[in-house]
Amino acid sequence: MSKDGEPKAKALGHDSLSLSPEVAKKLGLTDGAQLGVISHHGRVEILPNIHSLAKVYVEPTSRCNLSCRTCIRQTWDEPQGDMSAAVFGKLIESLRRFPHLESVMLGGFGEPTVHPDIIRIVGELKALKVRVEMVSNGTLLDDQMIAGLRESRLDRLWVSFDGTDGSSFEHVRKGASFEGVFRSLRQLRELNRKVGHQIKVGLAVVVMRDNISDLKGIGKLARQIGADRISVSNVIPYSPEMDQQMICGLALTLGTFASIPDKLEIDLPRIDAGESTKEVLLHLLTGGESLSMMGNTISAPVDECRFIRDRCCVIRWDGEIAPCMGLLHDHTTYFRGYERKNQHHSFGNLARRDLWDIWNATDYAAFRDKVATFDFSPCHICGGCDLIDANKADCGGNKFPTACGGCLWAQGIIQCP
Repeated sequence: MSKDGEPKAKALGHDSLSLSPEVAKKLGLTDGAQLGVISHHGRVEILPNIHSLAKVYVEPTSRCNLSCRTCIRQTWDEPQGDMSAAVFGKLIESLRRFPHLESVMLGGFGEPTVHPDIIRIVGELKALKVRVEMVSNGTLLDDQMIAGLRESRLDRLWVSFDGTDGSSFEHVRKGASFEGVFRSLRQLRELNRKVGHQIKVGLAVVVMRDNISDLKGIGKLARQIGADRISVSNVIPYSPEMDQQMICGLALTLGTFASIPDKLEIDLPRIDAGESTKEVLLHLLTGGESLSMMGNTISAPVDECRFIRDRCCVIRWDGEIAPCMGLLHDHTTYFRGYERKNQHHSFGNLARRDLWDIWNATDYAAFRDKVATFDFSPCHICGGCDLIDANKADCGGNKFPTACGGCLWAQGIIQCP
């Protein structure tokens, strides 16, 4: 029973259920679909059909008006451009065919508001009756842009804030003004209080050694600008400098905050967090055990692809279809002192094939099945070998594009809104 009193599932016998249309859509139900089931501590979780597309990330442009310290552009050598009207038109027609589609996220590795037709793009996606969100650096949110996004009925705007004051924010985001972005979001907050469409606001925060202390003030900042959600990620090490800035080494090697089978389980009650408890709580959190609170796990899944689990695909600005952010563009990462050249992968291009055909093709379906099992070598904690230099293969015999053992998204280190 849901909180509103409406049943979401009803038993039709001892071996079958009747589900509400809302739940059936979230599970991606189709004839013959195979669903995963997890049983833990008296709870049963039904996992959705990974072959039903639910969320699409769209990169309207690979261009950006900033030059951030943490950006992929610091090691990027690719042509840049905007999604054409022809490619976008084919995307719209393709998306109409997916019955379980719930949301579209405009982002990728460019700044969406740089695209000259971003308002029209949002409006045409909203006409599909899906949730539309956008990730932005917030620097181009002038009166006209804010009015256009409200009129086109954008559902949520995620704004990148890597600092809670001008000094830390502008140190990371070269070319941005903290006060300018703050002022624009305050204006949006005031407009949201008036009659008309409201755009929910979230903060996307990248943490590293230089700015981790700013997390103490991120809640205050969120309330000041009217944000109701905060998504925090570690920095992606696109340069040796960023490798030194990472604060997740122990999390990876000790399994801190990781949901790993066969670990000692410690179930906690609600407990004060203060001077008298901070040492023991820190000890528990960093001890490598599996922690829970009243049966609710305090951990992140590891060795699991969130893009596959959440039934996503990513559309590059030029129409290429990638399965995840990590395979969207060629790029180089530097992790634990090792340089790794990551090659992009596409299962097809919208200019030549319909997304429906690409998504349902045998090779793409096989890729999803392969990644869902996640039988890859642990390249993220490996001591290093010749194979760690690229994402083309691992020592377990997995070949490109399913050499995902070095993916930091799959280890709960990196996340996208």
